[in-house]
Parts: sequence; C-alpha cells; structure tokens
Amino acid sequence: MRRRRPREVKDLIARLGARLDLPAPAAPEQLFAALLAAASELRGRQIVLLEEEFPHRTATGLWLDMPDRDVIVVDARATPFHQLAIICHEIWHILKGDCGHHDEAASGAAQALSDRSELHSAVRQVAARTAFDEASEQDAETFALHAAAQFRSRLQEATDAAPYDRSGIGGRISASLGDGRPQV
Repeated sequence: MRRRRPREVKDLIARLGARLDLPAPAAPEQLFAALLAAASELRGRQIVLLEEEFPHRTATGLWLDMPDRDVIVVDARATPFHQLAIICHEIWHILKGDCGHHDEAASGAAQALSDRSELHSAVRQVAARTAFDEASEQDAETFALHAAAQFRSRLQEATDAAPYDRSGIGGRISASLGDGRPQV
C-alpha cells in the first residue's frame, strides 16, 4: 500500500482554498462551482459537475475523463456536505492523475453523456464495479476528508439541519480533522 501523502494533501487544499473567490458561508451550488473553477484552473481545462442517483450501497461519485473536459458525477441524494466530500475526492483523482479502478463501464458512462437515460444506466454499472481498497482510492479519501473539513466553514448549512453536536463520535472525528467550528 502506498503511504498517505500529508504534505500533498495540505498543499492541494491550500492551493484550492487560495483560489476560492466567494463569501462564506455560500450556498452549496456556489461553493461547488467555485471549487470546480479553482480545480479547473489548476488542471488547465474545464471540470463540470453532474448529479445522478447512484445505486444504494455503492459508490457515490465518479470522474469521467473526457477528451475536452473532466466530469464529476455525484449522487443527487447525498447531503451538501457529503457532495462536497465526493467532489473533493474526485478532484484528487483528477489533479493527481490516478483514477483507481477503471473499466469499460466508465467509458460507457463517458460516451452516454449526451443521453441522460444512458448515463444513468452507465453510472449504475460503474458504481457496482468500483473497488474501494486500492491505494489511490485511500489517498483520494484522505484528501476528501481533510478538504471537506477545511471547506465546510464556507458551506451554508441547511436550515433544517440538525444542531451540530461535537460530543458524539462524529463530532470528535470532525474536530480532529479541523472543521473550523468552535468546540462546545
């Protein structure tokens, strides 16, 4: 297994954060657009976001490497914070050039972009075949957790969200990742 790359993680978070030009907090769509614009600038080509429903208990995100642009597909049912983490995960793959598990189903998803019904079918196939134990996936997940925690303070909370409770296990994990919220 490849070692985690803490310096690269921190550097990429800083490079993306320096390019985010929006007030905080921002609506999820605004933050996602700004994050994709920052990543597009680093990549040197456009990165676009699509939402699609993924099968339950499978992957929740996908990167499609198109000839003229990159496409990140996120699960439409995910919460905004989870979508932020998914986007960050896929940005790592895009900017580091490690796509992890890739097969003909991903190529089919890329070809199906012109037809949303075919895209839905291809996404289901890709999600069902995704390998989560590869080193590149672990690196991307490490980056996603740290980046999402860093950028969370820029994300406008939903008005119906449950109160933030740092006393539980989730709160302690979030605090250890440095989500920027004051400790209770």
